[in-house]
Amino acid sequence: MKNSVKKISKLFLLVTMLAGLSSCDFTPGGPTNIGGNPIVDDTLPSDDPTSEINIVFWECLGGAKEGNLGIIADKFNQQYAGKYHIDLKKIAGDYDSLHDTVKTRLSSGEVPALCMGYPDSFSEYISNYIDESSILRLDNFINDETYGYSETELKDFVSAYYNEGNHYQFEGTWSMPMYKSTEVMYYNYNYFAGDNPQTNKKLANDSQYQELKKKVSAGGATASVTDLDALKEYTASKGGYTYNVPKTWDEMIQVASKMKQDMQTESINSEFYPIGYDSDANLLITQFAQRNIDYTTNDEASQEDPSKHFTFNNSSAKEFVTDLIEDLIEPKLMITKGTLGGDKYTNTYFNDGRLAMSIGSTGGSSYQVSANFRVGLAPVPYSGTTPKYIQQGPSICFFNNFDSYVHKGAWLFYKMLAEPENNASLALENSYDPIRVSSYETDQYESWIANAGKGTLAYDIPQITSTLKNYYMTSEVFVGSSTARTEIGKIIQNIYSSNMSVDDAFLAAYNTCVRAVED
Repeated sequence: MKNSVKKISKLFLLVTMLAGLSSCDFTPGGPTNIGGNPIVDDTLPSDDPTSEINIVFWECLGGAKEGNLGIIADKFNQQYAGKYHIDLKKIAGDYDSLHDTVKTRLSSGEVPALCMGYPDSFSEYISNYIDESSILRLDNFINDETYGYSETELKDFVSAYYNEGNHYQFEGTWSMPMYKSTEVMYYNYNYFAGDNPQTNKKLANDSQYQELKKKVSAGGATASVTDLDALKEYTASKGGYTYNVPKTWDEMIQVASKMKQDMQTESINSEFYPIGYDSDANLLITQFAQRNIDYTTNDEASQEDPSKHFTFNNSSAKEFVTDLIEDLIEPKLMITKGTLGGDKYTNTYFNDGRLAMSIGSTGGSSYQVSANFRVGLAPVPYSGTTPKYIQQGPSICFFNNFDSYVHKGAWLFYKMLAEPENNASLALENSYDPIRVSSYETDQYESWIANAGKGTLAYDIPQITSTLKNYYMTSEVFVGSSTARTEIGKIIQNIYSSNMSVDDAFLAAYNTCVRAVED
């Protein structure tokens, strides 16, 4: 059924209910509308509850990342003891599972006060009808005279991060940033500098090369850049194999091809893939954007007919994927999560030396490490004339609990989490970027970046991400955009592992997306 037909039905229902307004009951304790449906715009009470209210935060963090959030929660619970208490609940182990769990619990009537996640997921919690939204519009909170943000404070948010909360199917602000990340290219610094199998074989009897290599190898993950540069210079002078870090997509292909050719020249047949891409969805979405290939849209026509949201089933997209498989995947120049299948990850290949370049999120930098070589960082090689890097990292949405005190407690916790010092500590410890401009001027940030270049990858991340913010991109957000991302991420796997044709893989993805938005 088309949206236009459903809107007429909604309007008829609303008129009917308005006619009987005097007989309607309203649920006490918070914002409701006719028939008990949520009103998306609540206001914060000026007073506080007379007894402590539990504020449930659903999250999916693990290990140290969850611990860092807990530090802020403990601080909040001490400050607001007797009034509000933040209860962190890990309900899933990753963002996709978190989204699935939230949908299941919502269907049974269970809601938290806050939940971390991505705009694609939040859009589904809003739904196609604003009066059916499970989450709150936040403009009244943001503009509250006592508990909101001043104009100066709002300008202190990194604009790209804050504005993400305004790109939903209805006007207003529906989410707030938590911390953010992007993709970078991790590379085996040693391999590029000449400590690789082909050079090891060619210069096996060169004592100076062996000495330089031994010195670098002894340094492991903290190998000196000075020693690596000396190794590279000497290796090149002796006809060994060194490589320059690519900046563009074409350069990356050239470097990858040369690595494989050099191995063949030295008759080395060990398993090796120059490039690994951790997310098939990010790979295709980013390349489509850089090449001006249609992916999704949220224009007026698609709002009337949701099947028109999904524009990726086109000849240019298919041509790119065909070239990707023929030119990179089949010659074993690249592996992706989809080509590996199952529970295998490309970073495993990088860690044990079977990859030279690994593209993945800064938030996952702890998985892109090895004790055997120094890891370098570089922007992801791009196509075209202007770099575009996918903006990642969680935001926070606020669920309607029919209790304005719960909403106030949730908002106050977010404000504490977003304080420049707190957010700097939270973000940096997890290899993310803070969301406040002033966070980058705090003692926490300054002391963190002072450790850059000393061999610990987490300290090097901000030096890269600070240069990329002007090139961040996001995709359209609408009910079904989460499905589009999931299905586009399956295309390579379906072609490579399930023997689908390119046409069939795209059609299967498109049909799944359309079914997801049908009644």
